[in-house]
Amino acid sequence: MAAQTEAVQEVIGARVRRSLISRTWRIWKTKPLGIVGAILVLLLLFMAFFAPIITFHDRFATSAADQLASPGWDHLLGADRYGRDLWARIAYGAQISLYVGFTVAMGAGSIAGMIGITSAFFGGKIDLIGQRIVDIFQAFPGLILAMAIVAVLGFGIEKAIIAIAIPALPRMIRVVRSQALSVVKTDYVLAGRTIGAGNIRLIFRYIMPNSMAPWIIVVTGQLGGAILTESSLSFLGLGVPEPHPSWGAMLSMNAADYAEIAPWLVIFPGLFLALAVFGFNIFGDALRDVLDPRLRGR
Repeated sequence: MAAQTEAVQEVIGARVRRSLISRTWRIWKTKPLGIVGAILVLLLLFMAFFAPIITFHDRFATSAADQLASPGWDHLLGADRYGRDLWARIAYGAQISLYVGFTVAMGAGSIAGMIGITSAFFGGKIDLIGQRIVDIFQAFPGLILAMAIVAVLGFGIEKAIIAIAIPALPRMIRVVRSQALSVVKTDYVLAGRTIGAGNIRLIFRYIMPNSMAPWIIVVTGQLGGAILTESSLSFLGLGVPEPHPSWGAMLSMNAADYAEIAPWLVIFPGLFLALAVFGFNIFGDALRDVLDPRLRGR
């Protein structure tokens, strides 16, 4: 009996593996850019997590002898005006970018999910008041609103996260609410009401699970936007303060004065920033095409 059970489990496992491989191959054929985006995201994660191993200099260490050193064996991507190793600062800057991106995306996404589902489920005055507040926040350009929030709260990475998350909320709330509105009207939710299911059960058992696909898509898409906004704030001197490495701050410090005499100080931070935002965006687009049932046949 045990041998038969093990044989059945082995057959099921083999089928699951074949299904996973075939699904991955199908996604690769239909969404090659999505796979490229996933690879870029994985490389960025690898660089951030293993920064202490793959770098050979302290990101804060200065050296007068290495000021504006060009790329070479000692400094792979060169050194900045203080003699700090650029590769070390870029690698550790990835940690800050990912920390900000994931914190903003998950934090704002969780709040937006609760607000959007609650607004769609209860409707009436709750929905009306909530959406008018969303309209007010959506009327302001995201970067301008983030700058205003930083001006009120002050500098620091945690305050920058709050400043980036608040402008991201309106769009995420709208996406989740629109999906929840369609789920609220489905037959199984109406049947749940009929048999006496409470509001909490209806929300967590029926509405929330069936609103997850657009939530995952909008959270994934927000990652690249959060990284870009953090870099924009740091470029303006309103984000992560020195001496902590930030890609936007590197561009701000070096773009005006050293773009001609030390172009690597601008090229490499800008390149890594562009690849990170590009990777998250195209990965999010592919994820949307895979999860959104309206786009699966395209």
